[in-house]
Amino acid sequence: MNRNLIVDVVASSWPQPGNLPAFPSTFHRGIAQWDMNFPAMLLMTGYLTTPTTSTGVSLSEFWAWVRYLSAVTPDPDLRLTNSFSELDAHQKTILSDDFGIGAPLLWLSERFDLDRIVDGRYFVEYLAPRLGATQQRTAKRGPNKTPDFVARDITGLWHVIECKGTQSGSGYSARQLGEEGPPRTGGIAQKHSIIFPAGHTGQRLVSGLQIGVPNGQPSRLTIIDPVSEDPFQVNEADMAIADDAATRCVISKALRQSGYEVAAEAMASPRDDVFFAQRRASKAFSDDAAETDRRDERAREELGSRERTVQFAEDYVGRERQFMLPRPVIVDGNPAYRVILRQGLRKEAIEEMQSNPSIDGLVSESGSSWASELGSSVSKGSEGFASMTIGNLFRSEIILEE
Repeated sequence: MNRNLIVDVVASSWPQPGNLPAFPSTFHRGIAQWDMNFPAMLLMTGYLTTPTTSTGVSLSEFWAWVRYLSAVTPDPDLRLTNSFSELDAHQKTILSDDFGIGAPLLWLSERFDLDRIVDGRYFVEYLAPRLGATQQRTAKRGPNKTPDFVARDITGLWHVIECKGTQSGSGYSARQLGEEGPPRTGGIAQKHSIIFPAGHTGQRLVSGLQIGVPNGQPSRLTIIDPVSEDPFQVNEADMAIADDAATRCVISKALRQSGYEVAAEAMASPRDDVFFAQRRASKAFSDDAAETDRRDERAREELGSRERTVQFAEDYVGRERQFMLPRPVIVDGNPAYRVILRQGLRKEAIEEMQSNPSIDGLVSESGSSWASELGSSVSKGSEGFASMTIGNLFRSEIILEE
């Protein structure tokens, strides 16, 4: 299920040669066609929209694969069906936001070796003050909203990414991307809300996905990087805390997608005194040490249980879900009626996490061997199949069957 997508990288929005950030060597300049694997995009969307710290069932566990598989036409380019393009405004916004996250992060993961993709709000609220990174406030909307994601690549550079999506045409998409101002508007303003220290700053990107509708313009993904203010210096010890935040966010999402919800909460919310000092103020987490002990015990029981778990791809343990689609989708000329979704972590990593679910202090100093299994996020797809892996630690698969 590949779909063509126009990708417009506005090279003129980068600083002149000799200034930072430099235009990435893996990016093309101007307009090019991207052959995007749609199921792989849905795997990326489901992963990115999985919450890091909240409990309860997440729509991302089911939503993308059941609903969105039938949202696109059989046309060679990415285009919504009539029924999905005519949804009410609220439902259209949800779809546009989800596609507007999944498509650009899939494109970026194919061009950067990203080994950590972190929710911007999680990063800012709990860890940015320890880094010296600055932010105006953690609004959920408007120009001071935290950017959608920060992502670290294997070279240690951090990229700030703000994502926009719309079905309302190229004009509205341009307004979402924003302007330098003053005042700054749209995504341009939001991606300025986190500034990393010199030597750790990568790209500050704003993406805008305009989704094609029947008889309308084709889908277009626009990538820009407006000139940003100079970052300031912090020491390497503070950046170790940033790495720890990213590691915990990635593992929490992987655990939650694999069916280990209590363990995910423990990993995202260690009992470190600094963390609890911040969380008491926000009332978001309990500061009761006994309650934390009980949570860790439940996490050990959850990780040790093999009920409702499956083993797949030789050494990954997690869960499998099978769905009957509300209507068939065409895969390689044949109708597919069923979806199989598998998500899991390496068995050895789960067994190691069972002994220490939350890890006090930095993960990198805990001696946990599973942390070395983290690596680049890689998505691959063919007709009727797609996979997403994070190093040798996490694997997600989607299979379409007749």
